[in-house]
Amino acid sequence: MAVSVGFIGVGNMGNPMAYNVLKAGFPMLVYDKNPQAMENLLQAGAKGAASIQDVVTQSDITLTSLPASPDVEAVYLQSGGLVDSARPGAILIDLSSVLPSTPRKIEPRAKERGVHFLEAPVSGGVLGARAATLAIMVGGDPQVLEGARPVLRAIGPNIFHVGPVGSGNTVKAINNMMASVNALAMMEGLALGVKAGLDPMTIYEVVKASSGASKALDRIPNALLPRKFEPGFKVQLMNKDLDTFTTIAKELHVPVSFANIAQQYQQAAMAAGLSEHDTSVAMTIIERLAGIELPRVEQPIPAPPPPAR
Repeated sequence: MAVSVGFIGVGNMGNPMAYNVLKAGFPMLVYDKNPQAMENLLQAGAKGAASIQDVVTQSDITLTSLPASPDVEAVYLQSGGLVDSARPGAILIDLSSVLPSTPRKIEPRAKERGVHFLEAPVSGGVLGARAATLAIMVGGDPQVLEGARPVLRAIGPNIFHVGPVGSGNTVKAINNMMASVNALAMMEGLALGVKAGLDPMTIYEVVKASSGASKALDRIPNALLPRKFEPGFKVQLMNKDLDTFTTIAKELHVPVSFANIAQQYQQAAMAAGLSEHDTSVAMTIIERLAGIELPRVEQPIPAPPPPAR
């Protein structure tokens, strides 16, 4: 008999993850506070639930994808929540990006009831969620992970067991801090180059073949020049993840500086009303500060072919 899967929270990230689990052949029960968010999943064969309790009482494995720590703690720990309602032996997996203290609160409560819990934040954004190529950073009991691995494999091939609960969200915060700093450094370099009279695609091609190369460069032809700022990964979510990183740093007495600068850009974008846009929209803040404007193209620019050898 196939493992029954529940999915709670099918927004920008949760919806494509749930769709890929469903496509992998797992019977699925879904719930979201917004009924419209579930429509495509219901059309694809999932069953809709009236509440989170309906989901967890009928599922062997329940996945959650929620905005932040307060949401996760409410859904899991409130009276009649997931921990109280799950049947003994069930597996609860939170895919959200939250403070490490949140899964550390949930796991002992789950164990008291004979329920298994894993944290499993993901990286790869909406595009990775749609393509089922997410990286998954699992904290918790490795034996429980083995039981859940076939379901997690449906959303991404790179499944890492990184340690006890709390470890997954720590690694996720580190990853997102590095990604944000890297992208913003690229944008600052691009702004300087354009103001100096360089063609942005020349900068892209040279740096991509040089020691400054990184995934962030692909934003130049794919997002920055065509001005494609729909999320992706929202500014407000990156701001939250940078908050998580700096909170961990303060708790551990680790001095950090680049994360603070990166967060200033996220907050400037939020102040400009750009919270719901992709983090690439920070380029517009840098343009204003630098007194420049990137040349615009209508469509993403195809990457140039590699040089003949």
